[in-house]
Amino acid sequence: MQVTIELLGFLTGLARGKSLFKLEIKAEKPTILTVVRALGEKFGSELERNLAENLYGEARKVALILLNGVEVSALRSLETPVNEGDKITFIPIGSGG
Repeated sequence: MQVTIELLGFLTGLARGKSLFKLEIKAEKPTILTVVRALGEKFGSELERNLAENLYGEARKVALILLNGVEVSALRSLETPVNEGDKITFIPIGSGG
């Protein structure tokens, strides 16, 4: 199945300059976490770490993640199911002083 990925800010650089593209997902019941891991496989672990982190054996999102315009925290977070044709947007969360 295919989903559309949109990466904003510095995440584009971690994906070799790609900001909007289709991603093939090969999973029976894919979730947002499945997509994050697929992006890590395609572009490397640095991108994956900037989207979600594994903390004490539990995956937690690091970036703001939208599924078809809805923030996934309002749904089922990283366990939110993903369907054919969905658009997933990743927005880095910045901090500084």
